[in-house]
Amino acid sequence: MAIKRPSKSMGTPVRRQVASPGLRHVDIKVPHQMVPGDPYLGWLCKNKACGLVIAIALPAEGSKPAAADSGDQLAAIKCPHCGNEDLYRWSARSEHPYTGGAGAANQRPGA
Repeated sequence: MAIKRPSKSMGTPVRRQVASPGLRHVDIKVPHQMVPGDPYLGWLCKNKACGLVIAIALPAEGSKPAAADSGDQLAAIKCPHCGNEDLYRWSARSEHPYTGGAGAANQRPGA
């Protein structure tokens, strides 16, 4: 004898992962590629002891254009100054002047 079941499940709903926007790969500039005082597109480091600009390296001329920008995308970025890795929202990037504090602080006077 067959057990009759309703067409719609009354049990626990199937757990599906929400489509995540994924992590975006971002090329960043290293400190020796930046000039103090110049504005750069990017984020400020979330490490309170650092707080310097994490600048986006612009793609080379003629390279493949990036996919359509989505404001929800995240980028896992390691700060080139202090090494702190954190998530940054793609939509939160803006222009910030580079102060160059970390590079100057690591050099000993008279060396």
